[in-house]
Amino acid sequence: MRWAAAIVVSFGIGVGGVSALPAQGLARAVEAAEALGARTGVAVVDGSGTVLYRHRSGEAFAPASNMKVLTAAAVLSGLGSDFEFVTEFALRSGRLVVTASGDPNWIHGTAHDPADVFAAVARALRQVGATSVGGVDLVAGDFTGPPRPATWPQDQLHTYYCAPTGPFVLEQGVFVLRLQPAAGDRADVDLVAPVAAVALRNQVAMQDGKKNVVYGAIDGGDGSVRVTGRFPRRSTPVEIKTAMSDPQQWYRLALEKALTDAGLVVGRPTDLADRVVHQHRSDLKQAVLRMLEDSSNFDAEQCLRVLGHQRGDGSLAGGTAALQKELQQLLGQVPDAAVFADGSGLSKQNRLTPGLLVVAMVQASRGKAGAVLRACLPVAGQSGTLTDRFVGTDLVGRVRAKTGWIRGASALSGLVEGKDGRVRWFSILMNYDPKVDGLNKDLKQLQEQIVRAIDTLGER
Repeated sequence: MRWAAAIVVSFGIGVGGVSALPAQGLARAVEAAEALGARTGVAVVDGSGTVLYRHRSGEAFAPASNMKVLTAAAVLSGLGSDFEFVTEFALRSGRLVVTASGDPNWIHGTAHDPADVFAAVARALRQVGATSVGGVDLVAGDFTGPPRPATWPQDQLHTYYCAPTGPFVLEQGVFVLRLQPAAGDRADVDLVAPVAAVALRNQVAMQDGKKNVVYGAIDGGDGSVRVTGRFPRRSTPVEIKTAMSDPQQWYRLALEKALTDAGLVVGRPTDLADRVVHQHRSDLKQAVLRMLEDSSNFDAEQCLRVLGHQRGDGSLAGGTAALQKELQQLLGQVPDAAVFADGSGLSKQNRLTPGLLVVAMVQASRGKAGAVLRACLPVAGQSGTLTDRFVGTDLVGRVRAKTGWIRGASALSGLVEGKDGRVRWFSILMNYDPKVDGLNKDLKQLQEQIVRAIDTLGER
């Protein structure tokens, strides 16, 4: 911790490049980015913690999705890499009571498919002799407060990347619909997930051409979904994801459907004694992988809430407070310039320094959770948001890093593994005028040039 605090402080000294190794190529790439109008911060250390390069490393930047690197480090450090979410289903006074764990892993097509889990709950009730339950009670505990940060774009809350969090959330806070052509005037619309007794109000008109094709869904919040738009007759089936209005309502509807499909009566109390009938467990690593590899905003915010829940406050505010506390314990010092508005980086109000990010990664990598953090980072040319990055270079497979972009901010932070086995950790944060369009493509190329220069630091 003393090392980490000292390095965090050292990264705040000065704004120029400082290195004991030749860094001309790195500096040229940084200069090129700034010539385009992007203020650029870079921090680089080796595996032993030696500072190799810094430029504006103590300045604060909007980090975009590089905020998730910090969230992942804090969550893995605070909860432990072997942490499990445990959701309990119990009979209490003749009713089925579900106690929230904030589990983010309930996703169809996985080992934690909600339909399969709820079917297992129904079987467990049958096995103890229950034929009915008086109702379903969802106990949220300290998972309280709004489902999204107030600083998120208010005109985009229906999108999958602005999905809500909460005590009971299926499918990462979205519902999935499949649209496909039909012979009549209306397209065929089916609910893919979650499996719930939801009324679909289909208003999607079929049309012959592909011009002016548009379609979408609106969650009515009353157990119904309105699907509108125009769909071409010659189209292949399409799946769309839309943010839920009330995730807890979807959870209840899906659970009640599973119970009734299994022949249980919902609404008539059982006379069985109180008991726990089922516990569902899933692990943290799956959520962290989605957080970093898929850049899932939902998983970042939900896991942060669970970190807060373990400290007695599962609200969004409790999560960001737990983040700051965990970083203080991890690093010994958090720069005054740091601002934690959310855990995902979608908020434009977040502020991080490159020095803070790189030291947090190094420090987290030294603990028990380090292997998980490293394994969950996307791999250049191979996985996640780096699948199409560094292609055609010898850095494919050797760079593990998190990308980041929101309007006005572009970022890349992670590590590069040398051919000789040595590791260099880096953070590249770039901020520019959000009114400028199309700049991110050039900045991504410069980020890759910077990483190539980091890989060759010290070579003659």
